[in-house]
Amino acid sequence: MKFSSYYNNLGINAFAISSVLKEAGFLTISQIALILPVVAHRQMVTKFAHGRFRFVSFEQYLIDNIEFFYNFNERYLASLTPTVNALQFLNEMGVLQLKGDGAVIASDLPFDASMGKRAERVMRASPNIAALISGNAEVFYLNARIEL
Repeated sequence: MKFSSYYNNLGINAFAISSVLKEAGFLTISQIALILPVVAHRQMVTKFAHGRFRFVSFEQYLIDNIEFFYNFNERYLASLTPTVNALQFLNEMGVLQLKGDGAVIASDLPFDASMGKRAERVMRASPNIAALISGNAEVFYLNARIEL
């Protein structure tokens, strides 16, 4: 089994996508596909969730944290199916709405302490994750060496 089968589940995946999408407002499907590979990397989420961290640009973040991207392609490929499942789940629940080539939040999926520490970190990291993936998706895919 892939690493995501042990660490991720539909609930945390759906919550992560909805939290980041809420911060971004609108994301294309290619940008949404980048959320779970970021969330699957504990160090990235921890850094993004830190109160003093401020995101400047994707290029600067990549230069400063190149070690976070060494297996990004593997994480990306492993998260494609969970991303589609979470999108379908959120759409059926009425939390998000598919529009054109992307999605928007239709209703809030609020955080509750019973969701656990990981969901709390994801919620705190959401603004920075949204900033990371909201730029030009082609630049991200190229620089993160994602093979399509």
